[in-house]
Amino acid sequence: MGSVYAGPMTKDDGEKTFGSFKDMFRSKGEDVPEEKPVADKGWKLETEDDRNAEELAEKLGSRGATPRERIDNRPPGFGPMDTGPPSYADPDSEEMELVSSFRVRTVFPKDVLAEVNKLPLDPTEEDMAGRMDLREQTIFTIDGEDAKDYDDAIHIRKHPEGGVEFGVHIADVSHYVVRGTALNEESLARATSVYLPDQVIPMLPEVISNHLCSLVADKNRLAFSVLMHFDDQGNRLDYSVHKTVIRSKKRCTYKAVQELLDGELTQESLELEFLRESLELFATWTRKQQQKRDAKGALRLNSKERKFVFGADHEVLKVIDAPRYFSQTLIEETALAANQAVGDYFRERGLPTIYRVHPEKDPEEIESVARSLEEHGIRVPSKDRLTGRDISRLIQAARRKPNAVALIQRIMGLIERAVYEVHDHEDVATHFGLAREAYLHFTSPIRRYPDLIVHRWLHRISSGEAGAETELKTEEFLEDLNEVAAHASMRADLAQMAERALGDLKTCQYMDPHRGEALEAQVIRVMSAGMEVHLNDYNVSAFLPTRAIGNRGSVKGPTLTIQVGRGHRSFTEGYPISVVLKDVDFMRLQLILELG
Repeated sequence: MGSVYAGPMTKDDGEKTFGSFKDMFRSKGEDVPEEKPVADKGWKLETEDDRNAEELAEKLGSRGATPRERIDNRPPGFGPMDTGPPSYADPDSEEMELVSSFRVRTVFPKDVLAEVNKLPLDPTEEDMAGRMDLREQTIFTIDGEDAKDYDDAIHIRKHPEGGVEFGVHIADVSHYVVRGTALNEESLARATSVYLPDQVIPMLPEVISNHLCSLVADKNRLAFSVLMHFDDQGNRLDYSVHKTVIRSKKRCTYKAVQELLDGELTQESLELEFLRESLELFATWTRKQQQKRDAKGALRLNSKERKFVFGADHEVLKVIDAPRYFSQTLIEETALAANQAVGDYFRERGLPTIYRVHPEKDPEEIESVARSLEEHGIRVPSKDRLTGRDISRLIQAARRKPNAVALIQRIMGLIERAVYEVHDHEDVATHFGLAREAYLHFTSPIRRYPDLIVHRWLHRISSGEAGAETELKTEEFLEDLNEVAAHASMRADLAQMAERALGDLKTCQYMDPHRGEALEAQVIRVMSAGMEVHLNDYNVSAFLPTRAIGNRGSVKGPTLTIQVGRGHRSFTEGYPISVVLKDVDFMRLQLILELG
């Protein structure tokens, strides 16, 4: 574990921790932010039949409705969308047919909209009462240029006793999305936002995700903040959690932050000059965290992300590899730190919650993949337990070979997928890729339901609510929590599948006008059934089947040999090949190639 914090935090420990942050304010000559018990909201979210949300939550509990029953009882949620490209407003479009096949809910039913219409446009004075007031702090957001919902903000400064103190401030979605409401039940049913190449299907209505809970600049916003103190070596010394009110000073982009850090004088980087000290502190801290993760055996992938560029009529103009900035890791590392601190909070108190679990691969499966890689000159270490660092080293070795893409795909066969599971301090959750224990998701409640669950219970426990710890440990509740975790894992998988399928559709639409063209390509990966190739001029991939070339294929190492009449033709990964785009199959979402 990266933390040097020893032992469970008692109430006194927590007060001492908060005291260190008070001292920080005093050292700067600033007013000490007051934190009082969070007051009741200045409004009540009523359900469609005018019952109070808390009353309905109690009724649902007494009735014994399971999460699955609550999800199944939701009104229909599929239909034409009123945001995004025109194709998503047409229920018969190819896009909407695909989205429907993954059972994605695209519209919010009337009961949700009725509740949302009763929410305030901005936090009220009653909403902000009793919270730690951080509005005078230099807090800012960093996101992509096309981001619309800003659910995390950060601040950092030198600590008078050495090291740095920084805060990760997450939109307090749980203040508005409360148990017993249709809004909560809809969020549970969706479980995640779905990010398609040209559309976002949000977990929450946009009035919440893009406005009320979006940490936009120069607006009062409610947050759940994790304040942390790290020493000069990058070890966490202490942390505390607080309901806060913040006011972001600036909306930054990854590109502008990178330009500032690189010393590039652009209009955007000059506007961030007042954040230079903060950003340089974050950059130094981030590099230390990366070194510590590497030393613990964490996995580093640095994979490419494909991005479609659309024209005025929403046709695909080109497909590019999205730029990757070091500035993105600033946010990634702060999110990891906040998620870990909250996971430790539950673990130290012996309480169960939903963790993000990344299991190790089964040894037999590892052995099978290792044999395959051996044929390609990649030797998997022979040891009882592989680490993320082992995987990273294999990937680094693969990148030096001409068939790097194929080798990395095979190496990824050594890694399991991550899921949501319920664990406690005895059955500790592990995350293979991050080389961490008791790691969970806290930083994105706008787009992930497990984060919202963590927020609710973190507040109930940290505020000392009577009976909260007992309720969290009950067998009945744990059964429900396990069901929610399984549902969230399934919905996350389906969201990824939908994203890939829509990406394949956009690729087909992009390439449709190029039927009959002769194209230069590169062999990416071979198998007996054919080969995956990369079309260089268009930056997309396609599959060339063996049957389109000859009768039978056999694979030895990186080479596919196909019988053609009485002779043979061989194709090796990483080498060029000429092909013709014969057809585009919109049923199977495939490009049909033949040998050029």
